[in-house]
Amino acid sequence: MSNYGIKIGAFNLQRRKIVEKKKDTSVFLFWVLLCSLVYGGVFVSLPLYEFSDRNNYLRYASHSWDIFEMYRANGLLVVLANEPLWLLLNAALAKIFAPETVLRIIIFFPATWVAWTILRHNSPPFIWLLLFLLLPQTVVHHLCMLRQGLAIAIFLAGWFSPRRYIRLLLMAVTPFIHASFVFVLAIYFLSFLLRKLKVAADVRTLTYCSFALGFSLLLAWLASMVGARQAEYYTFSAADISGFGFVFWLVILFVMFLQGKRYLYTYSFEVGGLFFYLVSYFFIPVSARIFESMLLLILIAGLHLTGWRCTIFLVSITSYCILQYALKIHQPWLGFGV
Repeated sequence: MSNYGIKIGAFNLQRRKIVEKKKDTSVFLFWVLLCSLVYGGVFVSLPLYEFSDRNNYLRYASHSWDIFEMYRANGLLVVLANEPLWLLLNAALAKIFAPETVLRIIIFFPATWVAWTILRHNSPPFIWLLLFLLLPQTVVHHLCMLRQGLAIAIFLAGWFSPRRYIRLLLMAVTPFIHASFVFVLAIYFLSFLLRKLKVAADVRTLTYCSFALGFSLLLAWLASMVGARQAEYYTFSAADISGFGFVFWLVILFVMFLQGKRYLYTYSFEVGGLFFYLVSYFFIPVSARIFESMLLLILIAGLHLTGWRCTIFLVSITSYCILQYALKIHQPWLGFGV
């Protein structure tokens, strides 16, 4: 066979491989889309008034413009501190749809987008990603904490965006939907700075701990100063804190540390989120809300552990999920209902 014939044969083989790869990708994306639509469809098909805080969200769907006007009367800083994009989105949808329909839109699209974003960008360990989507800390954002669920969907859209400016824009608007993302973005930019400066792992640890402690002590004062509606909840009480979550995530952080310096550098943001949660755990009750806004990314980082460390992580998360549902088995709608 001539060299020309060999080159043509190699070219055709390479082209077939490319075509087959595109076909496999198309099939995979179809199943991801189907799973995502089913995921969102299940949440939106559930009874509208059976879950916690739904009446409050219906109030937003009906009166968001009035609430926005009330904040605006107190100045721009108060408006910005009280999630104006959330209010404006509800007000805009209310111009077109009935309050119940607005609520269903806010349930369906964020849930579907979260599933699509997570499953599409991390295809190999598909079964584990499905488990992450079924964790109580994930499900609650599509049943009870709808505002936070919307902010998480937008944050993930930005996180996985290939375009830098779109990524930064989408991430930057999330605090105006849910206030927890003020802290998420602070951790993000702190981790970015520490990585750029190539700070050693022990110094990064000390920095994250100092940052979390400082914010925990100043949070109530900052919230009160800017007129945030959450100020009354930012107390330093440790009531109703069992310590189970603290011990569990401390073990997960320890396993991540055993993976080594390269891992800690690559997943600096996710590790920083764990540090923030653990340091602020006994200081501010809302630390769990902040942590849950980052949880899916922390869980995905755990999939990149290797060997026995990954096995420990996966067994721990699976057991954690089963235990949480088992403890709520006799509660209305597994603890999500009223």
